[in-house]
Amino acid sequence: MFRRVYRALVAVLQPGLVGLFVLALPAHPSLAEEPSPLIEAAKRKINLAGRQRMLSQRIAMQACFAQSGVLSEVSLTRGREAADLFDRTLDGLRLGDQGQGLAVEVDPEVLAGLNAVAALWQGYGASVDGLFGSPNETALKQIHSHNGPVLVSMNKSVGVMERVYGEGLIAPEIAAALNVAGRQRMLVMKAVKEACMITRGYAPEEDRKTLAKTISLFESSLYKLRQGNEWDNIIAPPSFEIEMQLDLVQMIWDWMSPRLKSLADGEQMAPKEMVEMAYHAEVALTEMNTAVWLYEAF
Repeated sequence: MFRRVYRALVAVLQPGLVGLFVLALPAHPSLAEEPSPLIEAAKRKINLAGRQRMLSQRIAMQACFAQSGVLSEVSLTRGREAADLFDRTLDGLRLGDQGQGLAVEVDPEVLAGLNAVAALWQGYGASVDGLFGSPNETALKQIHSHNGPVLVSMNKSVGVMERVYGEGLIAPEIAAALNVAGRQRMLVMKAVKEACMITRGYAPEEDRKTLAKTISLFESSLYKLRQGNEWDNIIAPPSFEIEMQLDLVQMIWDWMSPRLKSLADGEQMAPKEMVEMAYHAEVALTEMNTAVWLYEAF
């Protein structure tokens, strides 16, 4: 059944039509009765902070695509949109943004983590502006070196939110699942970014090793989300809808994984294959993002 669903999805969607609009979908109607506004606000924070990790990698992925001639104009547009959304969401996480459902951050530890990200974003953002304003190799090399520290800092910030908000506000197992599910969005973008960066030749052997680790983390995390894992305090899918959504993500990943593993093992990827990978990455991101919103709504 799910294979038919996926084939139908691929047949309907065309490259370039799956845009960042899916990243700003409203939350799914809550499955709980009369949820507390504080709980809903905390879950939204973890969700959108987790999305920042993905955006840091999406920006670099689209920059690499644009410079590599992979759907160049579409990639430039998506990259600019991702950078704008990262900047706007970072401000919203710290200062509040009613349109995004974000309250002003008052916890000192959470705020300190977000401020650290903002400091790194200044340098990364400048490189991003340079490439999307006038695509060039120098700017892409800077993006290649700057995106990692931004991701690490943002990931630490999400971890702090999971811990702080999971202490008496959100059920810890829901906070953990929301964090890990949100991280999956990032890992899809990170894997394909690394695949593209390998072709640029800046640090191919290092990028291959990193890609192998990214693939492994995505697969182990998806398994834990689908089955539950007491060790990591991750519950099994708490609703049938989430279970089915994760099954769909698995099907899309089953297409991507062998090709990414071959690249990590030393094989090359032709330009046509990179275009196909870019397309499937958009579909995977769309479906994983839907799963995250379902977790938030639970």
